[in-house]
Amino acid sequence: MLITATMGTTAFMSEQASATPAAGHPGTSTATSSTAAFPGPGKYLHQTFNDHGDIYNYSLYIPSTYRASAAAPLVVLLHGCDTTADQRAASSQFDQVAEQNGVITLYPDGDAVDRTLNKECWRAADFPAGETRGHGDAGAIAGMTHAVMAAWHIDPQRVYAMGMSSGGFETSMLGADYPDLYAAIGVFSGAAYDRGPIGCLGTWIPAADTTSLARKASAQMGPRQRDVPAIFFHGDADKTVPYQCGRQALEQWRQTDNSALAARNLEPIAPQPTEVTNATTPSGQAYTVEDYDRGTRDCVALQFWTVHGMGHQWSGGSSDPAYATMTDPDGPDASQAAWRFFDRIRMGGAPCAHD
Repeated sequence: MLITATMGTTAFMSEQASATPAAGHPGTSTATSSTAAFPGPGKYLHQTFNDHGDIYNYSLYIPSTYRASAAAPLVVLLHGCDTTADQRAASSQFDQVAEQNGVITLYPDGDAVDRTLNKECWRAADFPAGETRGHGDAGAIAGMTHAVMAAWHIDPQRVYAMGMSSGGFETSMLGADYPDLYAAIGVFSGAAYDRGPIGCLGTWIPAADTTSLARKASAQMGPRQRDVPAIFFHGDADKTVPYQCGRQALEQWRQTDNSALAARNLEPIAPQPTEVTNATTPSGQAYTVEDYDRGTRDCVALQFWTVHGMGHQWSGGSSDPAYATMTDPDGPDASQAAWRFFDRIRMGGAPCAHD
């Protein structure tokens, strides 16, 4: 567990606007502390969010380049089980990417039930039926997102969500519950929409039909239906969330996106990748990247990274022994790859910078 020093926030918080979420998203966000425990020139804040009396904690990284006069992108990064927001921030090293690119980063933590009785897991991993728009952890995470958007100058076209392990399960839910909030998603060592505990926790049991899951995700979007670009990372030696679960998540989102594209008479995403790249990191870790374009255009809508021989870990990240079970620092840098993918995408546009 990371110990953080508490400091006053009055001067820094004066740069913020109101910390009340936008209309239609009840809840309040309160600043409790900032910390100097994380290296770098930016500010790292600890805050709380009150979701109908249910208290969630979250951490927030504000890059040193942030200026209230310019809209910044926002990335929401969800941790996995037995992990805290601070540990995910430190182990993933996404704050370094955020600092380089002017990205505000939100690291949600669970409520008291998640933190104590549920081993820090997000509820999408064991009770996906409760993770719907406005309800459960999904509703609270969206509430935190809106609170940050109200408190800081965020570009609403550049809000993204990604998560590891149970956070990856939760991110798949967020993509369907809030396609009007998150322009793109990242599912790392996670699973498809509504893919709960049977079949994706420990042993692959292909009981959930992928097409049925894709249709459920489309139905959940309702009138907000749109094609959601997504990036996936998975180790092919993962024994906690089997590799097949990541592959199913890719196919589920391909089918869900194609449903939205068909409704607009747009070209679909083909089932076979348009480009496959095999590479090796300087440390000798082999990996494969598959790009799935929309139609015949040079427009990557989905991207799948397979890290060969990697288990249930974040690819890249910190080499600190304290995070040895959380990261594989020899793997390709998932934080950098995710941002490169997100940076091309704007809400309401095709997943290409030139569109």
